[in-house]
Amino acid sequence: MLASAFKSAAAAALCLSLVTGCTRTEPKDERIPVLENYANIVLATYEDTIATARELDAAIDALLANPSEETLNAARERWRAARIPYAYTEAFRFYGGPIDGENGPEGQLNGWPLDENHIDAVVVDKYNATPGLNIIGNPEQFPEITPELIADQNEAGGEKNIASGYHAIEFLLWGQDWNDPPESAGQRPYTDFIPQGDPATDVNARRGEYLKAASTLILSDLESVAAQWRESKERNYRTEFLTGDVYTSMKRMFTGIAALSEVEMAGERMNVPLLSSDQEEEQSCFSDLTAEELRANAVGIESVYFGTYKRLDGSTVKGPSLADLVKGKDARAAEEIEARLARTRQALSEIKNPFDREILAENAEGRARMQAAIDSLRAQALSFSRGAQAIQIFLSDLEGLGD
Repeated sequence: MLASAFKSAAAAALCLSLVTGCTRTEPKDERIPVLENYANIVLATYEDTIATARELDAAIDALLANPSEETLNAARERWRAARIPYAYTEAFRFYGGPIDGENGPEGQLNGWPLDENHIDAVVVDKYNATPGLNIIGNPEQFPEITPELIADQNEAGGEKNIASGYHAIEFLLWGQDWNDPPESAGQRPYTDFIPQGDPATDVNARRGEYLKAASTLILSDLESVAAQWRESKERNYRTEFLTGDVYTSMKRMFTGIAALSEVEMAGERMNVPLLSSDQEEEQSCFSDLTAEELRANAVGIESVYFGTYKRLDGSTVKGPSLADLVKGKDARAAEEIEARLARTRQALSEIKNPFDREILAENAEGRARMQAAIDSLRAQALSFSRGAQAIQIFLSDLEGLGD
């Protein structure tokens, strides 16, 4: 009787073991929560960017309804505010995602440097400017200024023939920066937006139409990118990023922050203007906001690496991060990355405004500050590569990933 009971218990245990074995699932890859947190941060950052772009659009409406010094300055302030969260989002570039993949709108949103004479009339004896297409001043060829026209004319005839995006609006709000006085940004008068005659041919009226159409296009482009990062019943980029190959998605995260550090910031945005001492190579050369944008780029990089983003409303999106993974595998590499991020933060904070004064050949101290930041960004990118290797992610050559 005892033997029979023992056999029954053993059989039950065996059955339980078999059932448990059949229903057991593999433990979740520890990297997937990092990807999920990244996708949440990307979406939150783009949503903040859209919110500030809408505020800019409303300020443009107010300017055009009642052109004045007050409404022009308000639109400029809204442009400055809109640029900061967009600068954060640049850490999500350089891997063929929704922003800068084959059909991505990055070049339409953020193209620079800009030959302003493609858009509007310029003073041709400043900075070797020459008469260009002048879309605004050419009602015969361009009778109606629409977002579609602006998109079609972006880079038409040359890569510097930028017609759309933040920098087109920047030029329209500030005008050419003549450095008079030396510390000033562009000083376009509000009267440039007061209609003087037939709206179909009047330059001031058409300038306002262009400003509004460019703003409308920015909102449309940003919405198209954000839609790819929202949770959706239909397959979108977020779905692919979270359910596809984990290694590939992890590599994209590291590529974005490494390429922004080394290729874009240290190279295109800082070293090129430093070597040339040319104001025209400054990214936001009409408003003189470049230094603040570089600092915001650095915040975006840290947001990706540490897995935390403070939203404009004060709330925080936070979760598992690349930093956690690296620290778990190689404490020394993690320590090096954090030290170099801190060094970059400090070096960028020391760059003075306006940026175009820092790069002048005769400004030895300003150029030294620039070079220190460039060196720090390049070292930071190298450390990202080491951190990636610590978790068995191997980055491709970053050359060719800049604008």
